[in-house]
Amino acid sequence: MTMNQKISIPLFILAIGYLLATWLLPKYEYILIDADIFPFLLGGLLALFSVILFFSKDEEGAKIYIAKDDLKVIVPVVLLMLLYILLLEPVGFVITTVCFIFICSLLLGYKKHVTNGIVAVLFPVAFYFLFTRYLMIALPSGILPI
Repeated sequence: MTMNQKISIPLFILAIGYLLATWLLPKYEYILIDADIFPFLLGGLLALFSVILFFSKDEEGAKIYIAKDDLKVIVPVVLLMLLYILLLEPVGFVITTVCFIFICSLLLGYKKHVTNGIVAVLFPVAFYFLFTRYLMIALPSGILPI
C-alpha cells in the first residue's frame, strides 16, 4: 500500500463522518440557503479529493518528514483551530473569529499588530452582517446581542 493510499483512507472516513454530522444539522424553514450547504460542499470535496489521492501515484518509499521548527508552528495553530471549533457556538462567530484571526496571525509571525487588529475585527463583522442580513444564513451570535 502506497503512502497516498494510507493517507487517503482516513481522510475518506473523516469526510464521510463530516458529511453525516452535516446531515444532522437542524434545518430552518424560511431560509433560502441553509447553514448546511457549505459543510456539505467541504465534506464532498474532501471525499472527492481523498478518492483522487487514493488512485494517484507517488514515489516508492516516500516518507513524511516535518521539521521541528515547522512543528512549533503547526501544533499551536491546530490547537487554536480546535479551540475555535469548540468556542464558536457558545461564544459566537464574531468574537471567536476575531480572536482566532488575531492570535493565528501572531503565531504565524505577523508583526504589525494594529493592522492585524483592524483586519481581525473588520472581516468577521463584515462577514457576519453579510451572511445574516443579506444572504439570510444563520451564524452563531453567541454572547453578543446582534
